Amino acid sequence: MVKKAWVTYALAAGVLMGPLAPAGWAATGDAGAPERGGSYPVGVVETRAPLNVREKPTVYSYVVKQLHPHQKVQLECQKRGGWVDGNPVWYRLHGSKGWVSARYVHNLRPVRSC
Repeated sequence: MVKKAWVTYALAAGVLMGPLAPAGWAATGDAGAPERGGSYPVGVVETRAPLNVREKPTVYSYVVKQLHPHQKVQLECQKRGGWVDGNPVWYRLHGSKGWVSARYVHNLRPVRSC
């Protein structure tokens, strides 16, 4: 019982200290809102072949460019679009007028809604 309580306290402290600790989320300069002067969340392309960046959040939209496997990209926001392998979420790329399916991009931090 004592061990279970200690683990619960340790997890709670980690959750509370994560955003506040010197090496936590706040140290990156972003708490999920770029309009407060922070950077945008980063995502990593999780494919073996180039990933198409689309004009709109659907696979039927024009391809505007491609991303390389394991490439890091800045994610501006997310919204629901066309389903890709059971995932309806799409990310708008920062600095580009393109969208990528969240099915193939692993976000390293939460991404705000568009």
